[in-house]
Amino acid sequence: MGLQSNGLSLEIVGREISGRPVPGKPRRPTGPYLLGLPALLLSCVLLIPIAVTVVAAFKRPDGSFGLGNFAVMGDPAALHAVGNSLAWIAVALGLVVVGFLLALVSYRLPGLSTFLQPALVIPFAVSVLVSGATFRLIYDATPERGTVTAIWTELFGSSPVWLGPGLFWLVLVSAFGWTWLGYVVSLFRAGLDAIPDDVSRTLTTEGVTGWRRLLALELPLLRPITGVVTLTLVIAAVRVFDLVLIVVPGPMQRDADVLGLNWWRATSTGEPAGRTAAMGVVLFAIVAAVAVIGVRGLRRRRWAMPVSVVPVSVVRPSVARSRPSRRARRIGWTVGFAVGLIWILPALVLVATALHSPREAGLRGWWSLHGIGLESFAAAANAGLLRALLSTLLISAVATLVLLVIAVPTAYLVAWGGLPHWLGRVVTSAFVVLAVTPVQMYAAPLRDAIGTAGLAGSRVALALVHAAAGLPFAVLLLRSAFASASPVLVAEALQGPARQSAVLATVQRRYRPALVAVAVLEFALVWNDFIVGFLISGPGTTPLSLVLWGEARQFSASSGTVAAAAVVASIVPVVLLLSFWPTVVRGLTVGSKP
Repeated sequence: MGLQSNGLSLEIVGREISGRPVPGKPRRPTGPYLLGLPALLLSCVLLIPIAVTVVAAFKRPDGSFGLGNFAVMGDPAALHAVGNSLAWIAVALGLVVVGFLLALVSYRLPGLSTFLQPALVIPFAVSVLVSGATFRLIYDATPERGTVTAIWTELFGSSPVWLGPGLFWLVLVSAFGWTWLGYVVSLFRAGLDAIPDDVSRTLTTEGVTGWRRLLALELPLLRPITGVVTLTLVIAAVRVFDLVLIVVPGPMQRDADVLGLNWWRATSTGEPAGRTAAMGVVLFAIVAAVAVIGVRGLRRRRWAMPVSVVPVSVVRPSVARSRPSRRARRIGWTVGFAVGLIWILPALVLVATALHSPREAGLRGWWSLHGIGLESFAAAANAGLLRALLSTLLISAVATLVLLVIAVPTAYLVAWGGLPHWLGRVVTSAFVVLAVTPVQMYAAPLRDAIGTAGLAGSRVALALVHAAAGLPFAVLLLRSAFASASPVLVAEALQGPARQSAVLATVQRRYRPALVAVAVLEFALVWNDFIVGFLISGPGTTPLSLVLWGEARQFSASSGTVAAAAVVASIVPVVLLLSFWPTVVRGLTVGSKP
């Protein structure tokens, strides 16, 4: 073999290979590893307090280690709280089934989601605290103020006390379902829409319809989305905390105790740190055990449906979905409008109550025309609402910005940064574990550390805690988007930084929905947060949710003020979610359309 270079003629003389082949290892540049360094530092905000909690849970008062602190779980109140937490998990699973069936109906009955979709998104945008306040207004015990009580009394002559023993569960579950059903339906509907039309038509022509089609086609293809939805709902159910605080009257709150709330009571009454830490570990074990359902979906490189990148405009008519009949469209619009109107009613009750003066809101229902005005908004402003708005805006903006700056390069590193396979699996599993870790696992040590550092009441410190808590889910979501890049482009990206920038440009252009989804969801979650601000922040931060909860503690006397504060607190997330919801759903499902 000859070779000419710079005027020289070289000849390569081969020789016979001897000895056994020696396997080599590809050179792995260390530069990309630096992309994950900020995420590691930010994750330490949670990892170190979690480690402190785990050590405290197994450390006896005499300094030895054992399971003695877990004897706290033998307490009847703790066992009752565990039972209630498991009941909430059953509620979450039931809501997943209902949401799937509703998405299936809207898929088979086009036009249903035209009016229903916006009505479902609005409750998801408001905080759980606002949902609880709204349903407490609707189920007020007096027929002069409570919508349900007034209707029931009109129909049956008398009414039970909805917020009394046993029946308060109906109010709690109603508020929880009202908040989360839109999320479930939107994701399942996006998954159904992503099923290729030619596959559906082929099965139809072969006579596979009804339950056979559901079992053979839709359920298997929706398995990744089912895992993500189930995981999200179960975590939300186990973390129920503020909903019980605002809905259930004080004397009955112990009947509605969940493990997270029981943990808070124990820390507030001076229980030994080891026993409260043991309760946090048990709560985490419950969440982690249930989260196994969704881990398989989250560990996939792409957890959503297979996505067609062919624009709808160029899809051949022969394989496009058949247009529904006019009759089917009319039925869909009518049913969707009726259900949407019912679903939006709680939001209308909240706004109408806020438009009454505080005195009239405490005496009459939202349908009364007496006392219409803006006095309740003025009362909410006097309670510190405007300062809380600015504080919450600052915390949400800083948390979102920090999260994006750190999550994007980390997700790229995990997806295509050239990590060894085993290390990539370890990092992904670590993010899955952190994503499901309840705040009770790190709240107490983190609060103590922030206080020791003199940062109690610091908005920036609270924003960093929010960014750290949102980082795992953001990385997992963005990783799926990065993993959707062309394999050829990615293979070239591993050869040098210039090609990696090409991958980044492609992802930014084609997978922008994932970035928008992370930004919008993080901003809305931080804006609506109660539990992190309640357990960790000091009095200087004054998030909106804490102001709302402070007013709600005298709910009967300040229902107008609470409603006005809830309306103001909900405007920003509602506008944000309604504006970006289609993009958010595409980002959550990596391309599927809602």
